[in-house]
Amino acid sequence: MTGAMTTSSRMTYDFARDGGLPFSQHLSQIHPKLGSPLNALVVTLVLNVIFGCIFLGSTAAFSAITAASVVALGVSYAIPIALHLVRGKGMLPETRAFRLPGWFAWGADVLGVVYVVVTTVLFMFPPALPVTGSNMNYCVVAFAVVLVVSSVQWFVDGRKNFSGPKIEVVGDGERMAEMTRKGETFNIGSDISHIEKL
Repeated sequence: MTGAMTTSSRMTYDFARDGGLPFSQHLSQIHPKLGSPLNALVVTLVLNVIFGCIFLGSTAAFSAITAASVVALGVSYAIPIALHLVRGKGMLPETRAFRLPGWFAWGADVLGVVYVVVTTVLFMFPPALPVTGSNMNYCVVAFAVVLVVSSVQWFVDGRKNFSGPKIEVVGDGERMAEMTRKGETFNIGSDISHIEKL
């Protein structure tokens, strides 16, 4: 795939490719001549223009949207950490490249989750007292809308079609194909061409 892509359009394409967005089959298409996911680029452009127009119309609404995006980003980091704490370290492969001592890793995980909880609560607070309709922090409303839309998307479409990230392997494809034929599992590390037998 060639062509210039912004981070947001790349995320749109990747998520659609994995079946995690409405109309994923259209958003994940690669334009045959341009070699880029044109549909994902156009949708991202349109959404950016809409959010820009919201800023022109209401700074309070734009602030709520940006604050909600920060909260959602923090929550997206906290969810795997919390699952890791609940399910234990047994889910991670022993051959992983980066490992911390057990006590330190557990403390870092707890600290990370607590940090996200505290900052999420703080982002929901109004910026000034007394609270009025004009200075109210509408971050909680924007975040609730995102949560409801995401939940509906998951139950209507995502749980049937989303299968998790698909990995584009560009490295030792012959070795990986041979291991797959033999029924062996493999771990793709930070260097995607490096394949380890587990």
